[in-house]
Amino acid sequence: MDTRTIHDVAAEMEAHERECAVYRDMTKMQLEKLEGRIKRLEMLIMASTISTASLILVIVMKTI
Repeated sequence: MDTRTIHDVAAEMEAHERECAVYRDMTKMQLEKLEGRIKRLEMLIMASTISTASLILVIVMKTI
């Protein structure tokens, strides 16, 4: 049978909530870093697409 008191359970819950808060903050920071990296990749892809389309347009215009 479990011999923990209500105070023991409350203390465990508080400790658990502190750990969850730390974990939540760390996860939020990691997601923000990831979001920045994704935005940079999107910009790189857009620049690459525009460069490729421009090059194709120049080649087509020179052959005409």
